[in-house]
Amino acid sequence: MRDLIPLLERMSLFHGISSPQELDELLSCLGASWKKVTKGDFVLLTGDKPTHVGIVVSGELQVVREDYHGRRSLLSLLTRGDTYGEALCSAGVKESPVTVIASTDASLVNISFDRVLFNCPKNCSYHSRLIANMLHIIATKNLLLQKRMEILSLKTIRERLTVYLDSFAPKVGQELVIPLNREELADYLGVERSALSHELAKMKSDRLLEYRKNHFTLLQ
Repeated sequence: MRDLIPLLERMSLFHGISSPQELDELLSCLGASWKKVTKGDFVLLTGDKPTHVGIVVSGELQVVREDYHGRRSLLSLLTRGDTYGEALCSAGVKESPVTVIASTDASLVNISFDRVLFNCPKNCSYHSRLIANMLHIIATKNLLLQKRMEILSLKTIRERLTVYLDSFAPKVGQELVIPLNREELADYLGVERSALSHELAKMKSDRLLEYRKNHFTLLQ
């Protein structure tokens, strides 16, 4: 675990923990464990009881929800420094409503939520800082969820795509790179991939944007 400290200390969950020694002590207190997963591995399954907070050290994970017919909807994409499971643990859910799956080979650090929630016997100041960071992460994710609900409430693909791209706050003529490929973007917007591709072509023809893979430039 000590080899991972230079990476972990730059992540938002451990913001404000001032020294590698403090972080090393905190990880021990939290019962932290490290593991590698390969592309396609399930990290958390729908129906599992969440007990740990996961931290992505490298690679990418997808948080997905499947409906009654087995159709999968992408809720979020997790990359280095992102966490998962904290909201589920905080809510005390008995069965996870989502699945977390590795979309690439990845390495993860898991920490016990119970040990996050309750200060250790030492009552160290950096444990209190960890709890504050966790609350900030949960609040930020809640705002992102509200933004996605706003997007899904829009009627047309053009409206959904425009609001999504605007969330990156680009300037007109400035290129932006989104973290989703075309299939993931279609899942996130709740539309068919073919319909999204058709609308993108129309928006390009209307001189509203230029795009190449996941690189976009807004023209208006």
